[in-house]
Amino acid sequence: MSAAPLSVAFSHSHHLLAVRGCDADLDVLVFEGREALSQPFSYRIEFTSSQHAISREMMLLKPASLTLQAPVDQGR
Repeated sequence: MSAAPLSVAFSHSHHLLAVRGCDADLDVLVFEGREALSQPFSYRIEFTSSQHAISREMMLLKPASLTLQAPVDQGR
């Protein structure tokens, strides 16, 4: 009998990264972006994951979304 991997239901991270075709939980470390009128845009996102079998092909040139969330109010 093998134990199924646990999934995190709550995270303190204020950034959510989702990449099409990748079901791994991704934890954003840092990101930066560049945008300008009539110029190409670029974003660089550094992330980690507890799932080590993520290949470059699963990440590069794939549609993705980066969501920024406000911290949860702790009643302070």
